[in-house]
Amino acid sequence: MAGAKQDTRQKMIGMMYLVFIAMLALNISKEVLATLGLINDDVTNATADLFDDSSEKHVVFQNNSQNEYYKVAAQFTPEIKQEADDFYNYIENLKKYLLDSGNGFKKARKNRSTKEIDTIVDYQIMDKSKYLDDLFFNRGGYTGDGKDFVNKFSNFPGNLKKVLSEFLAADLEKDPPNDEKPEGEYVDFDFSFMDVLSLRFEYSENVLNREGKYQPYLDYHFKGFPLIASLSKLTKIQSDIRYLENKILENILSTVNAHEGGLNTYSTLLEASKSSYYTGELVDASVVMGKKDSNFRPDRVELFINDRELKVNRDFEISAGGITLNRRFNTPGSYKLTGKLFFERNNKEQSVDVAQIISVIDKPNDAVISADQMKVVYRGLPNDLSISIPGVPNNKLTARATNGVIKRNGNKFLAIPDGDKVGESMRIFVSGEINGSKINSPGQDFRIKPLPPALGSIDLGERLGKFNSGEIIREYVPAGTIAAKFPDDFDYNLDVIVKSFNIKVGSRAAIPISSNKIKDSRVIRSYLENASRGDIIFVYNIDAQVKTENQTIDDIKVTDFALTIR
Repeated sequence: MAGAKQDTRQKMIGMMYLVFIAMLALNISKEVLATLGLINDDVTNATADLFDDSSEKHVVFQNNSQNEYYKVAAQFTPEIKQEADDFYNYIENLKKYLLDSGNGFKKARKNRSTKEIDTIVDYQIMDKSKYLDDLFFNRGGYTGDGKDFVNKFSNFPGNLKKVLSEFLAADLEKDPPNDEKPEGEYVDFDFSFMDVLSLRFEYSENVLNREGKYQPYLDYHFKGFPLIASLSKLTKIQSDIRYLENKILENILSTVNAHEGGLNTYSTLLEASKSSYYTGELVDASVVMGKKDSNFRPDRVELFINDRELKVNRDFEISAGGITLNRRFNTPGSYKLTGKLFFERNNKEQSVDVAQIISVIDKPNDAVISADQMKVVYRGLPNDLSISIPGVPNNKLTARATNGVIKRNGNKFLAIPDGDKVGESMRIFVSGEINGSKINSPGQDFRIKPLPPALGSIDLGERLGKFNSGEIIREYVPAGTIAAKFPDDFDYNLDVIVKSFNIKVGSRAAIPISSNKIKDSRVIRSYLENASRGDIIFVYNIDAQVKTENQTIDDIKVTDFALTIR
């Protein structure tokens, strides 16, 4: 029972348990410590990218602070940044204190490239817990620093929500309701997503551990852990801080950009069947509102091409949603389409400016080739290509290539480079027929690249999801499979098949498994049954392949990963 007085035997058992934890910490291999250090560095680099992205968004708000739709955002986004910076810098100073506390954690090393002296962190000796334990804990529970950490962690999402509440109130006050605009119409911002994102900072005074007992929050997450594990957790908190800040800014920016207003928020667009026209060809383009709506029909129109006035029903027609041009251009060049569209609103005439460019070109003698992956094709894959020659029907186009083959796929084409040509180029040639004449392109080069590294993880099924960092419940691990998938920003949806891997639990010897199932190793199951909270599961040397309709690619690179037993 919590708070009950312990007898001598209970105290002895408790002391033996602490000694056991200390022995485990001493037995953590340098390999695992180094791996945790690498993970810490990777998260740090990813966090820096988030910070750069957020900084760009802050600049957008401040540069547009005089814009009507940015005013409120420009007023409150600095407060969001301040809250994020304060908590982030607090964690950063805490990490610096811990690194400076140890004997030999930081080492000086001469950079071979710059010849300068760099400071590096020796993660392989960060297997003790005392540095953070001394800072956060005392006999009475938490030290002042421990209480300060808990307060900052638990209050952070609430501080942001308070700023966002003031943001919403200011936005509503800026656009008060009236007879024409009922209450609530102006309030476009929705920060309900914060309830989900705030779970990254979920706090409870006591946490239920795997033994079914409650522990104080800091004890559960930090007490007795190797310093590198605690350092990685602190880095993860910094990443969550920047992630939350970035998502808030992204939401505000997208809402501002989509803000509904009066007619002055609309612009005109030139809607055409193609981007350019041949000399002598009928221009069938339409000038439409930026938000095209059949209810918007101009009451009158004034249009000019190069300052020459156009006549309604001769040069253009007024239609629902905009106007339709009906003009021919016999000379190539750029033609300025200017004027105004007039609308009657509340017995007042309002106008929308027209300012567009019509480009007229001569008939081409070369092809236009665009790759969906920006002049890059991946070996072994059917890479999508969009190939066209202006004025040439798609069924009159043919294509061929060096270092691979081109196949037609409906109205598009597939480029399949040879599997052994990585680092070389695939040159694509296009031919077409127009008005009985043959057009041959000189060809364009596309770099042949290997597939990017896939991301490894333990897959626990649809209900529990996939884990490649952080903590995992020991009992779940044996039922998991080792999976891999390409990054979300990779353009192709490919299934990665894991054939084998190596797995290491704590300080025990690594075990190779010739499948994707952890349970296939009786030894690993035994290791897991005897593992303790804080032990590291390290999965590496993951062998995988990808099968396409054309071939099997065997040498797929898969990232190593490490998890901490919860």
